[in-house]
Amino acid sequence: MKRLIRSVQQTMAQEANGTRFERGMEVLRRIGGEGFDLPAKRLAEASPDLARFMVEYPYGDILSRPGLDLPLRQICTVSCLMALGSVQPQLKFHMTGFLNAGGRPRDLVELLFVSVAVLGFPSAVGSIALVREIFQERRIAFEAPPPASDDGTQRYRRGLEVLSAVDGEGHLRPLETISPDLARWSIEFAFGEALSREGLEPKARSLAIISMLAATGNRNEALDFHLKAALRQGVSPAEIAEALMQLSVYAGFPAALNAFGLARQAFSADRDATAITAPSAAASESREVRRARGLATLAQTSAASGEAVIRGFDDIAPDIGRMIVEHSYGDVFSRPGIDPKTRELTACAALAAVATTTAEAPLRVHINAALNAGASRKEVLETLLNLVPYSGYPVVQQAVRIAGEEFAKRPE
Repeated sequence: MKRLIRSVQQTMAQEANGTRFERGMEVLRRIGGEGFDLPAKRLAEASPDLARFMVEYPYGDILSRPGLDLPLRQICTVSCLMALGSVQPQLKFHMTGFLNAGGRPRDLVELLFVSVAVLGFPSAVGSIALVREIFQERRIAFEAPPPASDDGTQRYRRGLEVLSAVDGEGHLRPLETISPDLARWSIEFAFGEALSREGLEPKARSLAIISMLAATGNRNEALDFHLKAALRQGVSPAEIAEALMQLSVYAGFPAALNAFGLARQAFSADRDATAITAPSAAASESREVRRARGLATLAQTSAASGEAVIRGFDDIAPDIGRMIVEHSYGDVFSRPGIDPKTRELTACAALAAVATTTAEAPLRVHINAALNAGASRKEVLETLLNLVPYSGYPVVQQAVRIAGEEFAKRPE
């Protein structure tokens, strides 16, 4: 410990704060473009020291490091901010910063697909508007990637191939005895569709997934798997360390330290461990069947509001709209295990408890879906009130306000 303290003291003595600030301003200029210093100037009006810290540490100490190029660092930052779910101004700033640093517009769109698998559809629903705004402001004539044209029956096989490439065939085996359908969806949809796309470089996708999971917190099993998967795909321990170090800026030191604890174990793990034999690849249900079932479920519950969400992806990422129909409504919401009203009330509870900005629009959709499925306004409110002991009053107050706004739009 004494040696570590001496090393830190020597580093601080060798480099004046002015140098860190100047270096940070140069990185901020590359990311922020025209008007790059406005956020720091505005912050300085309230706290000059915090404005200085904001430049020196994130940009002068971390983002200026040579371990990752700046566009890749911005992918990690955007992924982290997407996971946090309620920092839209910062998310838009860093999405724009990714393009300023030389990143491709297509990569921003592909991050939405990664978020679907790792964070859920609300993240993509909340982020697509920001991507659209940025493309319009920058006059980017973006041509949306075409929707999938295959019949969808090879999704399970493709998912197994993705897992096999990182010796991960046994990753989902414990789920098979508890919920075979969840294990199958994880292979078919998460790995076979969302994470098997070729639009994003493998290294960028791996670091994006790691950043999302680490920022979200309490995803240790999944984070451990994806850390090891990244190593097997050729991402170096040094590159992973850089991404996790950057996490301290945007998600805080506790999240970074937790992730480093898992990373240390992954770095020292036996990479030659024998993989668990995977189940034989089976043909998946066709897209046509799942789409028809999904559309029927959508018509019964969310109707126009759900359709509006789905169509909201058409100009940039139509495949996400298709995924919502086929997977959310065709695979999940159409299941007979619980009645539609109960299913919609549980969706309301889950979205209210998440309590992020990105969860608000889906919460409105599912409040109306619950009412369409036969729930009374009292039942919706009781579902939300039941969250008070678990999520706290501010979360429930916000959810009830949203419910009240949706009630007011409907006839008594």
